Amino acid sequence: MTADTRGGGIPRGGAPVRPIHPADVDELSDMYRKSYAESLPQPPERATGWIDSLLAGAEGNHLRGASAVLTGPEGQLTAAIIVTEPAAGENPGWDAVIAELFTHPGHRRQGLAEDLLAHSLSALRAMGRTRVAVAVDSGNSAALALYLSRDFRRVTDDDS
Repeated sequence: MTADTRGGGIPRGGAPVRPIHPADVDELSDMYRKSYAESLPQPPERATGWIDSLLAGAEGNHLRGASAVLTGPEGQLTAAIIVTEPAAGENPGWDAVIAELFTHPGHRRQGLAEDLLAHSLSALRAMGRTRVAVAVDSGNSAALALYLSRDFRRVTDDDS
């Protein structure tokens, strides 16, 4: 799915948004495992390596200014978005990729993913990036609804 970064809306400003810090990797990995407990694309023990590799640029340079976490009242991480450039050598027609957007299961249905998406789209716009893409599993109806509500559209063969 792709969208113009202008379609992001404005974050509600409820929960504190902050950049991802290197010290967050273990907590992010744990939250990622819990978020996708039933459907991890890799074995649970590889979640730490996946988050770490995204932040290190393995899937395209990590866009720190567009990536962020939300924290709860005790400072715990409640949701995260990791944004990268397209992988090296690709020229897909977009200049940013939402590599991951996930919410801790205990904090779902509070609009946190919506806030992070709006924050990231605004940051991407400020960085001069105009088009963002995300891959969404067709069975993830909540994610599909979120992205479609923000004017993302499915990529078709005509887009290549």
